[in-house]
Amino acid sequence: MGSSDRSYESSSRSSISGLSNISSNNHDVVTDKNMEFIWWIANRLTSYDEEMHKEILDDFFTDDARYVHPALTVEGKYNIRKVFRVWTSLNKDEPEVTNIVFDGHTAIISLTQNLRPRVFPLMHLQVPATTTLLFCDSPKGLMIYSHQDSWSLEGIVQSMPLLGWWYDNVARNVLGSVLTSAGGFLHTANQTTGYLQFRAEEVQKISTEIIEKSSAEIQQRSKEMTVRAHIIVDQAKDTVEKRVATAREEVIRMRQLMRPQLNTKAITSGETKA
Repeated sequence: MGSSDRSYESSSRSSISGLSNISSNNHDVVTDKNMEFIWWIANRLTSYDEEMHKEILDDFFTDDARYVHPALTVEGKYNIRKVFRVWTSLNKDEPEVTNIVFDGHTAIISLTQNLRPRVFPLMHLQVPATTTLLFCDSPKGLMIYSHQDSWSLEGIVQSMPLLGWWYDNVARNVLGSVLTSAGGFLHTANQTTGYLQFRAEEVQKISTEIIEKSSAEIQQRSKEMTVRAHIIVDQAKDTVEKRVATAREEVIRMRQLMRPQLNTKAITSGETKA
């Protein structure tokens, strides 16, 4: 269904009650009639006919509906209508709806924005854009509480003749080469880092084993030296004890040898006095 649907004479909810009566009871089943309803709303919503746009706002938008654009955000049907007036006064051509996806709650509308400023009518840019309509249930049926327009930077750049060619054939290729080189460098750096880390872990493991082995050897040598020291001390102790015993024996023997001489001296001294 294309832009010809904008030729409907009335957009009042009563005139399309068969299309707009979509409630939460049948959200899971999106019928052809539901899709016809969404296409009908999308084409009239993107129309530059102010009466059509006003009737869509009055009949299918909540009072506190929110409009989000890459350059601005407004709330309320009245403010949305004022933004529409400013936009249509600056741009000459209506957008073209190319595709719609609807799940009963959300409608994603793919369209092409025809940018032709009224002050520069020879300038014409076609920018891919996306409009997202969020619906809620109400006693009247489905109502739109959020209208979001999204323009991609890529689409804007590609829509410009010289800049688009430069972007596609120069900027993208150069950036691709730069990122490829950077990716190769990072890959090599990661591999080198991984290898160095692996080697560091090996060195640490070997060092730990050497330290543990050295510690075991040192402990063993320490034990051996301690045992030898004990043996030497015991031997020295035995030697000292033997020498002390020998000295004692010599002292006793000397005392025994000296006793007769003392007795002889005592007798001699007695006779002399007599």
